[in-house]
Amino acid sequence: MGIKFDGTKVKDGSKTIANVYRDALKEGSSSGGKTLGNIYRDAIKLGSSSGGKTLCNISRGDIREGSSSGGKKLISLKDAAKSIGTTSQGPSTALVWWFFGR
Repeated sequence: MGIKFDGTKVKDGSKTIANVYRDALKEGSSSGGKTLGNIYRDAIKLGSSSGGKTLCNISRGDIREGSSSGGKKLISLKDAAKSIGTTSQGPSTALVWWFFGR
């Protein structure tokens, strides 16, 4: 069974492995869990800081490598959503896909 993202919780079967709280992806089911990454504008950043390393960005419906909108296309948001079991196609989808769907 693969992971599923319901918009706030990332589950593997019945176990919650992460959650999205205030534009940050946290380990486990608690909003106080370790921050894996965050959304800042249209960029997915490592850790809890808006100044953290940019992992990927969202541009024209695609998830792209690095901070540039001209970066290599990794996957479309639509396909990323399918791979993590959600219909949502926003920045939180890219955040969860980066950490759990690649």
